[in-house]
Amino acid sequence: MASVYRAPESILGELGIREPRDIHIEAIAEYCGATILYQPLEGSEARILGYRDRAIITVNSAAPLGRRRFSAGHELGHWMCDRGKIAFSCTENMLAREWADDNPEVRANQFSAELLLPQPMFVATAKNLEMTFATVRQLSETFQTSLTAPAIRLVEFGSFPAMVICSDAERRRWFRRGPDVPGVLWPHERVSRLTMAHDVLSGMATPPGPTDVSADAWFGHRDARRYAIREDSIRITRDLVLTLLWWKDETQLLDLEDDDNESED
Repeated sequence: MASVYRAPESILGELGIREPRDIHIEAIAEYCGATILYQPLEGSEARILGYRDRAIITVNSAAPLGRRRFSAGHELGHWMCDRGKIAFSCTENMLAREWADDNPEVRANQFSAELLLPQPMFVATAKNLEMTFATVRQLSETFQTSLTAPAIRLVEFGSFPAMVICSDAERRRWFRRGPDVPGVLWPHERVSRLTMAHDVLSGMATPPGPTDVSADAWFGHRDARRYAIREDSIRITRDLVLTLLWWKDETQLLDLEDDDNESED
């Protein structure tokens, strides 16, 4: 059976959903031909089995509410994006790691984010909020979803320049930059010992919260050591750390913009 993909914003529009509190994932799934069940699962956060025009999504009932909702949205994304090849079982690490390449897991993550944190509602809610995990938790509570998706949406649609990076002890897994962060700023492949993320990965019990660090701890761009950047890092799984970098002092970005303007003259 061919894909019958419909964009999340179209689905929300057809259902007349205008507020975060009205995003009832179970009702949306039924509208799309999928029934959500909550049951204890071992080895995965959610599963989907589909046949013809109906699917059953099973979500781990032991997971927190935000994780359950995002997992359900993720599996619904499989149903909408990959119908005809539906038999997916998705783990917590898979949901956290898969935000980079173009594959079924990334498409399902993106679908869930767009469905549960739709851009118009998200922009209005996040306007002028700080680029920290305190804000992410606030948005997570408002939209009733897990932390990774609102962190990415905050970077994409928030009011200030920022970047989100997911790392493990071996390497950077993926990152997203905000629209005001130039492409020349590419984070190091491995987490530096000079970062809070390294401390969290090394077993720090309580992350310190937003902390100013030297920009060269994260970026190899020339003169990065001259600038400071605000870092907020938390553990999201046993082996993954999520980091928000906020150019609260935008001097580095302004200087890079001046360099680009001079090179064009």
